Amino acid sequence: MNNLLKNEETTSDARSRAQILVLGIGNILRKDDGVGISVIDHLREHNLPGNVMLLDGGTAGIDLLTYLEDIDRLIIVDAMFAEGDFGEIKVLAGSELRERDMFISGHYGRLSDILDMVGALWKLPETTVIGIVPRDCESYEIGLSPEIESALPRVVDLILTMVGVKAG
Repeated sequence: MNNLLKNEETTSDARSRAQILVLGIGNILRKDDGVGISVIDHLREHNLPGNVMLLDGGTAGIDLLTYLEDIDRLIIVDAMFAEGDFGEIKVLAGSELRERDMFISGHYGRLSDILDMVGALWKLPETTVIGIVPRDCESYEIGLSPEIESALPRVVDLILTMVGVKAG
């Protein structure tokens, strides 16, 4: 798991705005399961505001809890087993997250449990999950399937729009 990447901006400027964490989840050694990490890598190429932090969460599961203190908005990116075409983007927020009660890509924790702990310890951030329907999360291979690779620019643009950066 890579360290939290904060953007350069004066501390007072960043603190005056909502703190946003974009969290990529997955295992790059399991083909499409690494899509969340790939999205974080692509986002690092953009000039993000100082209140937006990027985190390669790998497969840390419940250990990610410590990164969620003082976060106002949480955007999680992961492979999502769901109906749809490979590479299709699914966005879940609010009550949809509870209804789905998903595991974070099988990485050692249910999202609802992690959010319950965050709410008990601190304040619960506004949470959105961006899932990409994978083709293959079972093969031990580095690299994404073509359908997943082609979805990356759309996911990056979506996140840039969500954090207030003009996409494109």
